[in-house]
Amino acid sequence: MTHAGVTVIFNPRAGGNKQRFLSKILQHAGIKVELLQTTHPGHARELARKVRAHQRLFVAGGDGSLNEALNGLLDAQIDGHEVPPLGVIPLGTANVLAVEVGLECKAKAVADYINNPGMVWVRPGLVNGRAFFLMVGMGTDADTVANVSLKLKRMIGKGAYVLEGIRNIIFPRHRDFEVNIGRENYRVAGVVVTHAQHYGGAFIISPSAKLTDNAFNVVLMPGNSIGALSRYGLALTLNRLHEQTDVSVVRAERITIESHCGPAPLQIDGESAGKLPCEITLSPYPVRLMVPSAYAMQHNDSAADDQRHGQALLQIAAD
Repeated sequence: MTHAGVTVIFNPRAGGNKQRFLSKILQHAGIKVELLQTTHPGHARELARKVRAHQRLFVAGGDGSLNEALNGLLDAQIDGHEVPPLGVIPLGTANVLAVEVGLECKAKAVADYINNPGMVWVRPGLVNGRAFFLMVGMGTDADTVANVSLKLKRMIGKGAYVLEGIRNIIFPRHRDFEVNIGRENYRVAGVVVTHAQHYGGAFIISPSAKLTDNAFNVVLMPGNSIGALSRYGLALTLNRLHEQTDVSVVRAERITIESHCGPAPLQIDGESAGKLPCEITLSPYPVRLMVPSAYAMQHNDSAADDQRHGQALLQIAAD
């Protein structure tokens, strides 16, 4: 795959260590790349929209930057353009997508992946028209993302989310959501609609979720007391949240969520993004996601099946 041109979108305002890590990765890869630097929020979306299908597009950043680029690719598809495959060079705080696909955050491992990526087709989720790869969350997690100190995040990374999460457990906000899935309605205090097994890094929130599935796993949490929120938090760190007796996991392709507690925030791929109500569906536009070869082999029965799957999804979009 090394014959294809490589474009990298990178935020130059990232810390010096991240810039040095990116340079080390590209040196290991031994290739020339077109480096597109962002200058303002939303710029990655604008840049990705213009990258054409003969390139391989990587985002050097975190899950939020990758989300921007994903939305840029969907913008381009809506405009009738073919789009490049999309991959990630993990430089963010949690790097959930990298963990999900088994990409080690080591320079040589990332360089090997850049030079010889596998491919899987993914139908991204859509929440109120915005695409996401990983998840949408409402409740304590969205409150944490919305209120985390950016200064503290720059200083201690994921630790800033831990501290803000603890504060939200000790001083919980009243949360009351109505989740509609088909003919079923659920009243909960927290909900995560996920396309991924992992959450917040290496924690497993729903073992049966898969990026390549044409459905989401909806994790429903009814408790809003200090005791319940503490238990959920501890269970998540032990990868056993889905085993809690009061937690339900439901498969769905379309979900609507309303708030009965005022304009509650929601988070998309770890970034605060708007408020409820929301509708969550699968995008009709598939994206080729570049992944390590081992992940591609595990999730594609064969290259031919993968190609047919992609063509079928593109036909869905065309129709």
